[in-house]
Amino acid sequence: MHRLAAAVRRTALVASVLLLAGAPPLTQARADDTILRLSETATVMVAPDELAAALRAEATAPNAQDAQRRVNEMMRDAVAAAKKVDGITVSTGGYNVWRIGPTPTDRVERWQAGQSLNLSGKDSASMLKLVGDLQQLGLVQGNLVWRLSRQTERAARQDATKQALSALRGRADEAAEILGLRFASFKEVRLDSVAPPPIMPQQQAVARASMAAMAPPPSAEAEDMPVTASAEADIVLKPR
Repeated sequence: MHRLAAAVRRTALVASVLLLAGAPPLTQARADDTILRLSETATVMVAPDELAAALRAEATAPNAQDAQRRVNEMMRDAVAAAKKVDGITVSTGGYNVWRIGPTPTDRVERWQAGQSLNLSGKDSASMLKLVGDLQQLGLVQGNLVWRLSRQTERAARQDATKQALSALRGRADEAAEILGLRFASFKEVRLDSVAPPPIMPQQQAVARASMAAMAPPPSAEAEDMPVTASAEADIVLKPR
């Protein structure tokens, strides 16, 4: 009895699949339909909400051991200072050691070592103060940029995509009206977005601040960043 019931269910399922396979797609274009291809781009301006900095500990010494020891000490103190500041994300980058050979004018052999330190945070005041403190410890400023956090960039991208799609549908309705047709459906839609590049602060001379005793922290004035999304679609227009 159970085998018979299972066989009946399988037969019914196969019949349903065959019926669905034989049914024409809801958006299938007919010979008298018109396919319209359109594209739209939308851009939203968003205030950056995250400040990122890259610094580097560097040292030169007569031998590799001394150069590495000095870099290790600077990085130890820098990481410890950064971790004391709430809301700051701290990570270390690559570690490099290389030999500087003698030259015809300088016969002394030297070794140089260096390691990078990456910081990011949403509290710009805390970030800038920390960067200034690390400059005083001897770290060299690499870059200082404003950028969008992942959450803010995702929300802005969704907003731009909605605007692009809305504009695309509006243009499709306008074209259909001009052609004496009506909008039927989107046959195919392609979406794309462009991530905004980081913005360098207006203050460009931050690296020189580490050269002056008790120098003030660097400055970083933010400006709105563009987030762009594009939409392209094949649109089915039908007779009225």
